Amino acid sequence: MKNFKMALPASLIAISMLTLSGCSDAETEKAESKAESAMQEAEDKTENAMQETKEKAQEAKSYTEQKAEDAGEYVDDAVITTKVKAVIFEDDNLSSMDINVETNNGIVQLSGFVESDADIDTAENLAATVKGVKDIENDIQVREEN
Repeated sequence: MKNFKMALPASLIAISMLTLSGCSDAETEKAESKAESAMQEAEDKTENAMQETKEKAQEAKSYTEQKAEDAGEYVDDAVITTKVKAVIFEDDNLSSMDINVETNNGIVQLSGFVESDADIDTAENLAATVKGVKDIENDIQVREEN
């Protein structure tokens, strides 16, 4: 756009000077033709620059959206992990210190040791109550007594 804005006045000045200086019709037509070519070239460059800018803006938008989505998933997983740990902690029958919780893409991984098979089921059932949990992989084991 800048090139076009600069080319137009320059072309008009050149045409005006040639006309005022008493140039022949052929010379005037030649100058007008050059001015039109310069204007067309400026328009083409402006159009190309605008198209390139649109493409770069779209690439930047896509990149930003993907990064925001990735960050959102990470935050969501961290929130899910925290909530699952909280519900397990609130249960007086489970020793939350012996249960590990990790979350990846909404899939909760439970591991660690508990006192009974019923505790394994309780931990899984509690985890299932947390909003956002898509699935549970339960690797909790019953602690062996010595």
